Amino acid sequence: MRFADAVVPAEWADEMLVHAPFHGADAGTAPLTWAQQVTWRANARNGSNHRFLNLRRTVPVSARAGADTERATRALGALVGRHGSLRTRVRTVDGEHRQETAATGHLPLLVLAGTGDGARDARDAADRLAGVAFDHAREWPVRVALVTVDGRVRQVVLVFSHSTVDAHAAEVVLRDLRLLLLRGRIDTPPGPQSVDVARLQHGAEGRRSERAVAYWLREFAGLPAEPLPPGGPGLTPRLRRGVLVSSAVDLAARAIAARHRVSSSAVLLAGVTALAAARSGRDRCGLFPMAHNRFPARYANAVANLGQIGFGVLDVADRPAFPLLLSRVWQASLNGLRNAFYDPSALRRGFVDADRDYATAFLPHYYFNDVRLPAGTAAAAPEVTRRDLRAAMAHTGFSWTRGLDRASWHLLTHVVDEPGGVGMTLTVDTRHVAVDTVEPFLRELEELLVEAAFAEVSWPLAAPAAAPVAVATPPVVLPAEAGEEVAYAQFAGGRVGTGPLTWGQRAMWRAVEEFESPSHSVLNLRRVLAVSRRADVDVARAVRALAALVDRHESLRTRVCSVDGELYQSAAPAGRLPVLVHPVPHAAADPDGRTAAAADPDGRTAAAALADRLGAPRFDHAAEWPLRAALVTVDDRVRQVVLVFSHSTVDFHATETVLRDLRMLVLRGSLPTPPGPQSLDVAERERDGERRRGDRAVAYWTRQFPGLTVGLFDQVGPGLSPRYRRGSLVSEAVHHAARLVAARHGVSNASVLLAATAAVLTADNGGDVCGVFTMANNRFQPEYDVAISKLNQIGLCRLDLADRPGFAELLSRARGASLDAYRHAYYDPAELERAFAERGLDYRTALAPFCYLNDIRLPHATDPEPVGPDEAALRTAAGRSTFRWLEELDRFAWRCRLQVIDAPGAVELAITVDTRYLPPERAERFLRAVEALLVEAAFHDVPWPWSAPAFAG
Repeated sequence: MRFADAVVPAEWADEMLVHAPFHGADAGTAPLTWAQQVTWRANARNGSNHRFLNLRRTVPVSARAGADTERATRALGALVGRHGSLRTRVRTVDGEHRQETAATGHLPLLVLAGTGDGARDARDAADRLAGVAFDHAREWPVRVALVTVDGRVRQVVLVFSHSTVDAHAAEVVLRDLRLLLLRGRIDTPPGPQSVDVARLQHGAEGRRSERAVAYWLREFAGLPAEPLPPGGPGLTPRLRRGVLVSSAVDLAARAIAARHRVSSSAVLLAGVTALAAARSGRDRCGLFPMAHNRFPARYANAVANLGQIGFGVLDVADRPAFPLLLSRVWQASLNGLRNAFYDPSALRRGFVDADRDYATAFLPHYYFNDVRLPAGTAAAAPEVTRRDLRAAMAHTGFSWTRGLDRASWHLLTHVVDEPGGVGMTLTVDTRHVAVDTVEPFLRELEELLVEAAFAEVSWPLAAPAAAPVAVATPPVVLPAEAGEEVAYAQFAGGRVGTGPLTWGQRAMWRAVEEFESPSHSVLNLRRVLAVSRRADVDVARAVRALAALVDRHESLRTRVCSVDGELYQSAAPAGRLPVLVHPVPHAAADPDGRTAAAADPDGRTAAAALADRLGAPRFDHAAEWPLRAALVTVDDRVRQVVLVFSHSTVDFHATETVLRDLRMLVLRGSLPTPPGPQSLDVAERERDGERRRGDRAVAYWTRQFPGLTVGLFDQVGPGLSPRYRRGSLVSEAVHHAARLVAARHGVSNASVLLAATAAVLTADNGGDVCGVFTMANNRFQPEYDVAISKLNQIGLCRLDLADRPGFAELLSRARGASLDAYRHAYYDPAELERAFAERGLDYRTALAPFCYLNDIRLPHATDPEPVGPDEAALRTAAGRSTFRWLEELDRFAWRCRLQVIDAPGAVELAITVDTRYLPPERAERFLRAVEALLVEAAFHDVPWPWSAPAFAG
């Protein structure tokens, strides 16, 4: 039988395959073994975790053995002929899964050329063979590759289906393969095969199963039903696996085991249970170790899947010290292992009869599987000192390995052999357990065992960590200056949550990482809340209000971290927000007004300076809360509250909601309404419910983008250093003219600015299609109007200008184009980037040649018929407009960005330009051309070309 196509991908078609013929004496059919039934049911419910479950093994062949391909092929044929399980397939007959052993056949062998001793090539081959799920109806349950060096086989790679054999059986097979490679034969008969075990289980082992099922039902009834609380949408894949490789754990566990006359596996199980109990606060814990079920002599050399889960109950109500806990774990685990040989369908029926949900009953508990190979004899205590173990801990390594999409447990621990130590793998369901806890848990386990190797460790055996995210105080961004103090707003009571970034966060993260200065931020959002003197708010009251604010809005206590190179957000349930307190002397303290402080009676000047001071440094999103706060006091009363937000966590709309809530909390101490969706809530909706909307938006982009005129700005020189400059025009005229034009033509103020921008952009080149990219707040979804999250994303406005419309018609088209852009500005940026790549476009650079218009003015109530200045007054106001240059930037994402910002009685137009394409003098002319066009359009019809070229000269 040849490999199924799914096993040998097309890219392997030119690699060499040979076939090992086999002949076996036994053949026949049988039901699945009990362990097989569990595996098949898990696959049906959770999907195939084949990359995790397929067993990878490698047999090195020494150069002196001189095994060529032909000899290795004969040995493998004899191996499969000896073990019927390796030539057994599973097929469905009348709706029932049955295994069928073939008497003869061919095992395909993949032959690969290697280098050196072939070990690296063998590891690669094992991953390739294990990376595809077995087709059990067509394939043999073992895949083999031969790695040859200089014409000799140096490595034999075997990948087993775990539904047919377990780890113990795989070692029996490897032992036989070594003998066959060396001697060509084995004189002893093989152990029971999978079909043999199944026949015994469905016959003589029935009574043993009945006793085990009765034990499970009796003991489980005394275990409290305590499901883990939900903690956000989790990551993708949902289960994350961290690995701690430690020689200190190995040595400490063996030392403890020898002293207490238990197995090292029991020591590790006790350590895991101790930490789990300390975190959960439970009085009774369930132990669920994997049993290999090789206790009966007849199963010692069985080549089958016999492993099943054992169960025991551990009482820790008296909070025992570690030696007593270990003794109880040893006894409970022995009870569990004795009763781990059962018919799973009978156990499932027993749970249903007892009104227990079998599918979810085990989820909150730790699954423990020690898959290390048995040493054969009781190991003596290692000769090691406390100092030796402490030194070994310095070499402990932690890493992340491939995650899982689904599993039958929220928490899983595996123990594996590692060179010079052990590997402890902790797998957590990130919907219920914060991924931040994985490494601390494993390192605390190491610390506990090292300490217990030389001392009696009392309860608590580890520091309780009910909050998986440490209740830590992020560093104060700037040290307090003379006269200032730092207070702390203590918050508590929220959930522990983990989830992906929102679509808006992902888009912003790229801008932060690629274009922000390492030491300075222009993206942080600065806000100031004035507090009246009559409110009589002292520092303690303001700090309590800030604590209530962070407690109310989970997004404000959410950090952005990385696991294995992937970003995620993690909400903390409790913590402290540093609050800088800046006192300003009242004017009465300096009647002559000789000091700057005395000239600031309400603290506004101090607040503005603090906003700049706190807003300048970039946020350390893994360590800081995404909010910085300061209080400005006058005569010991709070007059200004300064807040600086990370724009990677919230947008402008969200900050206004937060300020509104803070105002109520400062004045009244509470809020009568629940908060809106938080960042984790939005991320969950985007992953589960907004995909179709996102797909429609991506389709719109890929349909509209290709026809845009590229290169509105041609390079005119080498540019300045720094390359990007930001300038500002503050204009009363733009403020009044835009309102008049909007009222005259029945469009929004934002559409007026969009049309004017497009008109000035196209005045030079007269292109037929103009593309302008705008920012959409994405608040149209239910409940999103009060969401505290980063929701805004870039939209694409396409304006068709081939018929050279007048400005009035351009306004109408701008309105339609902006609505189209807003409808299609809610999307997964990774999907958009992928769609661009499929069309040969680099999304990260394709948008740079266009103009990005970001109207960040706050919404205001508009008069039905605004009264503005007459034409002469408006033109006079234009003469009072002021232009100045602001920041200089080394990096930026666009050649031209225009921001529309609120200013007292005016509008500020801030332009950021790449000076290679728009030198500073042209940038200023661009802004003044927008102003001139709006002033003209406020009172007159403006035909094509709408505006004089802004970039001439």
